[in-house]
Amino acid sequence: MNEEAFNSIFNNTHSYGYDKIESPIEEFFLNHIIKYISPDTKVKLQLPLKTISGNFRADIALLNGDKTIIIECDGQEHHTEELDDWYDEWRDTLILFQNKADTIYRITGKDIYNNINLIIYLIYYFEPVFFDKEYSRRLDRKDIDKTFYKKRIYYDFVNEDGKSISSVLEVKRKNLDSDFDRFWLKYIMYSILNPDNNIHELIEIMSKTHLDTKELLSSINIKYPKLDLIDENQLLTIAMRHG
Repeated sequence: MNEEAFNSIFNNTHSYGYDKIESPIEEFFLNHIIKYISPDTKVKLQLPLKTISGNFRADIALLNGDKTIIIECDGQEHHTEELDDWYDEWRDTLILFQNKADTIYRITGKDIYNNINLIIYLIYYFEPVFFDKEYSRRLDRKDIDKTFYKKRIYYDFVNEDGKSISSVLEVKRKNLDSDFDRFWLKYIMYSILNPDNNIHELIEIMSKTHLDTKELLSSINIKYPKLDLIDENQLLTIAMRHG
């Protein structure tokens, strides 16, 4: 046996850029999911994403061929206010419409610590291309409620007293093809109308001057006459065609 070749195999470990991890929940999640992903899936941490209304970084991105999914690990200190959710929804919409990713998952820190295997199975269910088929067989299969973009797995949790408690895991999954929300089009139109404003500023603008779809289309056509938008659905059609 060629000992040098043998050692080179085991020295070729994946660091996955652990120095870029920004929170313990991201590290915890990464340590678990890498056990199941396929060898040809690339892992990027804090992946830069440029959009019309700001530049962002994805917590964890998985890339395989021409497919990219983003996984955001939301800690307990985040998303306690409606504005936080509004910001995240606007941000995610821009990322999807500008084809920076195919799908975005948002997972709470609490669920990452308590239900990591269920989470990995849920992502595997929708994104099998990113996973190793042999290792993924070890994941427990569960029924998934696929209603709208909030995907749910119902399960029984056994507490310290041995009592079974009905519980639910909820993961936000956003994909233009299968989880589309029509309100997302308004975010896109406001961003087009105000390309020099960031999302916080856009939320303030939208809160003060909430235009309906026809008013937004008219304003966009006045500002960009060459666009000649007839219907807001054209925005979605163009985004899907260039995905």
